[in-house]
Amino acid sequence: MVIDGAPVPEKSGEIRAVLCVRDELLRLPANLDHHRRLGVDRFLVVDNGSRDGTADYLASQPDVHMFRAAGTFEESLDGLAWTNPLRDAFCDGHWTLSLDADELFVFPYYEQVGLQTLCRFLDQAGARTVYALLLDMYGEGGLSQAVLPPGGSLIDTCAWFDPGPYRLTEVPNFPYVRFRGGVRARVFDFQPWQGAPPALNKLPLVKWARGMRYLLSTHEMTPTTLYPLMTCLLHFKFLSDFHARVVTAVDEQWHYGAARDFQAYRALLDARGDITLRNAQSVRYAGSQQLLDLQIMRTDAAWPAFLSAQMA
Repeated sequence: MVIDGAPVPEKSGEIRAVLCVRDELLRLPANLDHHRRLGVDRFLVVDNGSRDGTADYLASQPDVHMFRAAGTFEESLDGLAWTNPLRDAFCDGHWTLSLDADELFVFPYYEQVGLQTLCRFLDQAGARTVYALLLDMYGEGGLSQAVLPPGGSLIDTCAWFDPGPYRLTEVPNFPYVRFRGGVRARVFDFQPWQGAPPALNKLPLVKWARGMRYLLSTHEMTPTTLYPLMTCLLHFKFLSDFHARVVTAVDEQWHYGAARDFQAYRALLDARGDITLRNAQSVRYAGSQQLLDLQIMRTDAAWPAFLSAQMA
């Protein structure tokens, strides 16, 4: 990989974020803005041949270090061949968010406190990561109506989600469990392509140590200490560009596993055209307390007690 711009400094205590992107100019401004507000100090972004102005946008951001990577996402094992060494080089000893451009990290009471407070709590507890449910967000009408305006809010554009069901199964690698379900299991037929809906579990926030490895995107990794705090990644796949991105992914076979998920998306879109994901059971997003009430996010007594002590 080739780094653009200034070298990444050695600066203890920074929270860093790692992303791997290709043609993500639509979502990146909202993504970076959200995580800056949470307290990310520095972004390390691998650009894999973007053609939509993504690279120019990243180069203009003072807190972004951009790396250019050749080859395909599939050849790099969904970017892990690029991002695992990047984390070793620049995130050793740092709390690090590993994100896709269409994901916003949220955690219990994130509206009141930032990542520095959460990471201080996890350090005190001796933990190195937390679990997250990937929560698919979608708009009120058809996919073509989920238009994100320049400078607009992802949450305002796609404010709805499925409160369940989410099914938990065991897997052989850490964290040894996997969630499936939600709107993608409800709407799309994955059986002809891979036999199961996509995994909805991730480990996005890690106190990185050189030699750690993500093994399957950020769904699985080498074993470490997991704190029993259930966070979320709000997932904004279903914007108005979804159909076009699906066609590109299938035609170019860019994704790992020959874009099998995208073949299922394309089959339904080709058959039905524009689709509406919202139904009578859909819930409008209202914040972290709502997700706690729905048991989509979870916390033990120690996290709110820690926050109370901090405020006192």
